[in-house]
Amino acid sequence: FMTFLAVAFGVALGNRVGTAIFASVPAVTPTPLPGWLGIVAVVAAGLGFVVVLRAQAQDALWIVLIGGLGVLGGRAGSAALGVELGTFAGALAVGVASAGYERWTRRPAAVVSVPGILLLVPGSVGFRGLTSLMQREAVTGIETIFSMILTAVALVAGLLIAAVVAPELRPA
Repeated sequence: FMTFLAVAFGVALGNRVGTAIFASVPAVTPTPLPGWLGIVAVVAAGLGFVVVLRAQAQDALWIVLIGGLGVLGGRAGSAALGVELGTFAGALAVGVASAGYERWTRRPAAVVSVPGILLLVPGSVGFRGLTSLMQREAVTGIETIFSMILTAVALVAGLLIAAVVAPELRPA
C-alpha cells in the first residue's frame, strides 16, 4: 500500500514539475489499440511473471494459458455482470483452472494461480482514484476507489468460490 501511495505521489509531483517547466500539456485523444495486441500483452505478461516469480521454465506455458483464461473470463464476466464484477468470473476461472493444473501435474496450484491473479488485480483503477483525489476531484476519486474495492472483493469471492467448486488436493 505504501508503494502504491509513493507511486501516486511521484506521479503527482512529476505532473506539477512538468507543468512548471513545460507549461500546460496538450490534451491528446486516445486511439484504441488493435485487438490482437491484447493477446500479445497477456503472453508477454505471463512470460514476465515466469521471470519475476522465478517459476520453472516447464510452467511457462501453463502460466500463460491460465493467465489468458483469467483475462478472457474477466472480459466475459464484465460483459455479463459489469466491469467490477467481471473480475469475479476471471478469478473463478483462474481458481478452477489452477486446481486442474494441480491435479494434472501434481504440483502446487499457486505456481499458476498467483500469476493469473496478478493479471486481474485492480491496481490501475486505484491509481486513477488516488490521482483524482490528488487533483482535488474528490467525488471522482472516491467513486473510482470504491470501484477498485468492489473489484478486489469480487476477486476474492471468485477465488473462494473456486476453492469450493474445485478444492486443492490434500497432501497425503
